Amino acid sequence: LGGWLPGVCEAVVVPLLLILAWKTIRARFLWVVLAVLGICFHSLRNRLALAEDNDYVADSLFIAAHCGDLMAAVAFLGRSALVEGANEGVSAGFAQLLMPLQQGFAAYYFLQAFSHSEELVGTGRPFDVLHIGSTIAFGAYLGGCALYLAERFDS
Repeated sequence: LGGWLPGVCEAVVVPLLLILAWKTIRARFLWVVLAVLGICFHSLRNRLALAEDNDYVADSLFIAAHCGDLMAAVAFLGRSALVEGANEGVSAGFAQLLMPLQQGFAAYYFLQAFSHSEELVGTGRPFDVLHIGSTIAFGAYLGGCALYLAERFDS
């Protein structure tokens, strides 16, 4: 897309997400800060060279978004496995069935369209982060879906 519109959209959505997640952030503030710092550190060490003018921040944010997706997938699996009653309701069932499909498309894309190319590596091993991370996230969502289906067919 380019231009200023994507940046404006990202800036508008951050306060809305903070409002929605504020209770969780306050309850586990240290863990949230440690997770964000860990993602930032990891994405600065493993980044692609896709942005114009060697913009390492934009390249690092691309990897950071995918690291956040991986953490969300693992949290999704953990919630499915450990929280009783987390999978009740139509919206939970829809999410449990749809997320493996969505992440499967993302994993397929990164494994097929993003083959390793040295000229696109900024620092570290970003292609491995994308390939392995998207595959693990797919497995986590698939595991959550399997737990959901097992729970539904058991009752």
